This record gives sequence, C-alpha cells and structure tokens, in this order.
Amino acid sequence: MQEINKKIGQRIREAREAKGLTQKQLGEYLGYSSMGISYFEQGVREMKISDIQRLASYFGKEPSYFLSAGLTVFRAEKTSPDKGIVKSLDDFDKFLLERRKKSEQ
Repeated sequence: MQEINKKIGQRIREAREAKGLTQKQLGEYLGYSSMGISYFEQGVREMKISDIQRLASYFGKEPSYFLSAGLTVFRAEKTSPDKGIVKSLDDFDKFLLERRKKSEQ
C-alpha cells in the first residue's frame, strides 16, 4: 500500500507543479496545511477519496490519474491481465465520473 501512496503523492506533486502551485496554495484549496500536502506527496499519509475527486476536478484530470490504477494493471499485464481487475478499475472510473457530473449540476 505504501508504494501506491508514494505513486499517488508523485502524481499530486506533478499536477501541482505543472499548475505552478505551492504546497500551501494546494493545501488552502483542500483544507490542509502545507505540511499535510507534503505528507501526501511523500506517500506518508493517505488521501481520502473525496480529496482525490476534488484534485481531479481542480486539475482537470481523471481520478484514476491520482489513484495510480496503472501501477496495479501494469503488474498484471506483465503476466496475464486479470480481466476482472481491469473491469473493476474501469467501472470505478465510470462511477467517479458520474458522481462528479452529478455534483457539478
């Protein structure tokens, strides 16, 4: 799980830096301190799904970008992809997108 948290943190940092934001600015948006954002980016602290959804919306990305689904699928693809895992991840992405659309209405 820690490997996934680190990957999520890396994605948060990449998106934040691409937008030219400081940890403090992103923290103000999410309601966390700059230290809290630092912990997320280092993979020390787990993010809530609701925060990941807010990040995705804010940065104009799909939630799966932050959830690091590719990490799991990449490993599965090296052997034989488990179609159940791939479908589950796709279904989860669709669920999050629909939920975001409803909340924006």
